[in-house]
Amino acid sequence: MSKLVVVFISSVFILIGCGKNLEIDSLRKINQGELIGLEGKNDTFTWKGIPYAEPPIENLRWKETQKANPWAGRFEATEFKNACFQRGSIFENDESAWSGSEDCLYLNIWTPKLSQEDIVNSDKKLPVMMWIHGGANVVGSAHTYDPSALVSNHNVIVVTIQYRMGPFGWFRHPALHDEMSTLEDRSGNYGTLDTITALRWINENIHHFGGDPSNVTVFGESAGGHNSAAIFASPLAQGLFHKVIVESGIMSVSSIEAAESYLPEDGIAPTVSGLETFNHLLIQNGRAKSIEEAKEIQNRMTPKEIKELFYEQPPEALMRAMNEAGPKRDGMTRVFPDGLVILSGGIKEAFNNSNFKKVPIIMGTNKDENKFFNSMNRNFVEWGPAEGLYKTAGIEEMPLKIIDLDYYEAINFYGSSFWKQRAVDTPSRLLAESGHELTYAYRFDWDELKTINNMDLSQLIGAAHAMEILFVFGSFDNFLVKNFLFGEGSYPAAKKLSEQIQSYWAEFAYTGSPGRGRNNDLTAWESWSLGTEGKYLVLDSENDQGVFMSDIEYSVDYLLNTLQFDSRLNEQQKCETLFGLSYGDGNGISDKDFNTFMNGSCTSRDYSSILDMIESVEEEFMNNQD
Repeated sequence: MSKLVVVFISSVFILIGCGKNLEIDSLRKINQGELIGLEGKNDTFTWKGIPYAEPPIENLRWKETQKANPWAGRFEATEFKNACFQRGSIFENDESAWSGSEDCLYLNIWTPKLSQEDIVNSDKKLPVMMWIHGGANVVGSAHTYDPSALVSNHNVIVVTIQYRMGPFGWFRHPALHDEMSTLEDRSGNYGTLDTITALRWINENIHHFGGDPSNVTVFGESAGGHNSAAIFASPLAQGLFHKVIVESGIMSVSSIEAAESYLPEDGIAPTVSGLETFNHLLIQNGRAKSIEEAKEIQNRMTPKEIKELFYEQPPEALMRAMNEAGPKRDGMTRVFPDGLVILSGGIKEAFNNSNFKKVPIIMGTNKDENKFFNSMNRNFVEWGPAEGLYKTAGIEEMPLKIIDLDYYEAINFYGSSFWKQRAVDTPSRLLAESGHELTYAYRFDWDELKTINNMDLSQLIGAAHAMEILFVFGSFDNFLVKNFLFGEGSYPAAKKLSEQIQSYWAEFAYTGSPGRGRNNDLTAWESWSLGTEGKYLVLDSENDQGVFMSDIEYSVDYLLNTLQFDSRLNEQQKCETLFGLSYGDGNGISDKDFNTFMNGSCTSRDYSSILDMIESVEEEFMNNQD
């Protein structure tokens, strides 16, 4: 991966605070014992690295999350703990690098500067917001985020959590459990169980920090958005939270059948197979020389033998085996609809089941979600060696030009818009039709980026995936962010937009409705309307469109009709665009919609070249992350 992209990602995600001195007023006595924290940025207290569960290691691997034990003495909550085990950073070239630990179930807390006396004497407890980080459920950590500005500006408490990921977080194999296993153990949803355990910890302890356990908002972005939606759809989580914000999440779920079956001959499956993962473990351990031989050996092994070998493996072996076992078109790691942790009808069932208890929810995506990923596709963007100052700074490659701007804008519009349709508009309509009136939606449109070396980043990346995180947390004072991202004259308006977004988020946390923000002075954010009125709030700076309600619903029919008459694409490109949108893990349009599009003219075309491109880009992207 080019170092320019690394700089961009860093500028979005380096949001870490830097307090070091113990603060006596941060002394707290919780159920596990006494702990003390630090003075944080923006006039806050922070406690870092608090264990909310027992380490899921050894015989607790692939088991229901266990409540953390008490500690002796005073716990100094002053340092972030290890991230959960994951492949080496995508910024590293060393393919053997791994980071994190299986011992990773910790959380971090930020509050306004409240003394124990303040907490005891106050009649009002503060709303609590639990943040779930993103990273496709295979990478990422809680300590990447500093919510101190949100906490300080709006008098809320923010808790950031870590959870098991990859083969430790969502994984199934028939041999891992027996008749003595609990239903939670059998679910495969260990990462989801971690997030629910963190909610239980908050419910039991947050009042010691001035928080209100009866007013908890779960929010997260990307995979964290998916996990927030999973909590919304979890019968086990009901009563532990009271509002949800889903930022750029996805609503589809993994396939239990695919997870517990061998891959078909064509290698296409919606979910990583536990059986295929075990095949690769057999090869890694020198017990088989090929997948065919490994399959024969696995079929002869007893469930006990398979389970023992699974538990003997170091985490890097499991992670490598799962990566190697990845099928074509599997998508990101997602929850399993096991019927206990997640409804058997998946997350969607929580939207259209009028009998399922629902809480207020905000869902949204960014206008240019797909641009961040497509900007690295050499079929769309020409890259070349960096020169001058950029080369001196260690940047190896830079984007030189977008090969066909109209085509680039078109495919990104449909990729991003169908994401919005699946993750926001359709769920919002289903919720509203089920009678859930407290359903709110947004689209984040801010894209006023710099031009670097004649490349306009507003066109290349735009309102990219994860960009809104900066605005939610108000993390604008970081040097890279302030000097690398913002185009000329855009910083003041962006800062104002951030303040508006924080105000909406905080008002939602307080009341269950974003309304007109905390000071009642913003554009009214109305709930999703089934009629012709406003559907969602567009969030943009006053330099551009500003903040307003839009009545344009991104339904499948609306987007297909727009695509059919899009002058930027010829007929072959339209069909290829639709084919590419249907590639993947069940997130695409239906076969019926594809076959009837443009009177069926797409059904008999050759898509081998576009399929080769998709799979080669996917393979390159995965190789850059191993």
